[in-house]
Amino acid sequence: MKIMLKRLIGFWRGFFKVIFSKKKWCWPRRSEVLILDGIRPYVFKEYLKPWNPEVLYIRGEQFNIPVFISSFFKPESSFFKPESRINAYMNSYIEKVRPRLIVTFTDNYLKFYAISKKYPDITTLFVQNGLRGYYFSVFEVFNELDSKTTCDFFVDYMLVFGSHIGEKYSECIAGETVIMGSMKNNIVRKEKSPQKGVIALVSQYRKGDGFYREGALVPFKEFWAKPDSLVVQCLQEYAKNNNKRLMIIPAGLRNPSIDLIEEEKDYYKELMGEEPEFFKLSGPYAAYQAIDSAEIVVALDSTLGVEAIARGTKAAILPIRGSLIGDPTLNFGWPGDFPDEGLFWTNNPNPESFVRILDYLHDVDYEQWRKDVQASNFSSILVYDPGNSIFKKTLEQILGAPNSI
Repeated sequence: MKIMLKRLIGFWRGFFKVIFSKKKWCWPRRSEVLILDGIRPYVFKEYLKPWNPEVLYIRGEQFNIPVFISSFFKPESSFFKPESRINAYMNSYIEKVRPRLIVTFTDNYLKFYAISKKYPDITTLFVQNGLRGYYFSVFEVFNELDSKTTCDFFVDYMLVFGSHIGEKYSECIAGETVIMGSMKNNIVRKEKSPQKGVIALVSQYRKGDGFYREGALVPFKEFWAKPDSLVVQCLQEYAKNNNKRLMIIPAGLRNPSIDLIEEEKDYYKELMGEEPEFFKLSGPYAAYQAIDSAEIVVALDSTLGVEAIARGTKAAILPIRGSLIGDPTLNFGWPGDFPDEGLFWTNNPNPESFVRILDYLHDVDYEQWRKDVQASNFSSILVYDPGNSIFKKTLEQILGAPNSI
């Protein structure tokens, strides 16, 4: 009875997704390149333009009606099993487009790893889009899957931030890892000069979300609010004592789907006891303009924090959530083996460590800063490749030079 109810709920969810989504009434066109997941297709736009790629939307924002209808006649499709219908829709779309390459910016999408098994003549490539921990991520899921399932996982090219995460992916998925850094970070060239005296805090605000660890929910207050409060109050005092200006880079500046700017302001107002000052920028890469304009960037465990360091910006990384909830995979540099304390990072929820790092960043000159970052083995976490030359070279290996197509 419970299984049937679950399937019915899944059916109606899928039904309403189709009803309220944008519709396409003609077959997708033939293309050499297919982008799987349309959440950030603009990231690939410049590089894939010569091949005029098709986009396969997988989040219900757009449905291709002819493909959707034809998918019901696929042998893997089952009327009451949402997962099988998703597989059938994806397979029908792929078979209609007949691409040479399928590429995705969603590196943690399990279904992508199985495409090569079914379509061995199609090259697959994913680009890592953010920092990864163990819990509530693909790595936790890998451990829960049986070997019969994971043995089918293969991706031709896994383009990753750095060597440590590349090794972790290679433990779970067969294929070649290519170290390229953060694609978005590589796109935006650093042009702004830092504003002296500005400390920019990277917000990771989420509405009411906690964190699942080993099947148990760590409440919002414990996972988000407590560590945020420790850092924010320390920064307020430091800014006041050192004549600095504390500004916040809102989460919505990096993720357009987070349309909660007023709630985010209220959240920081409660933490700070005063009106917060937010960066006011727009555009898909506005967050990078913000970190480039700051003298010091502060982040807990946001990808933007390590991207700032890769760009040459002075940044304090304070991933203290791991210590507070007992999860070492949230520590600095995971899955690499870094000490709990470094010149510009700490895993310990200790305000004295925060101040030590801020003092260091205030005093160190940029030449010494670059040397210290290099000596820390930071590049094993994230490399910087302005212009994405590594990605372009990989594309040419697969598809040939654009002018030869």
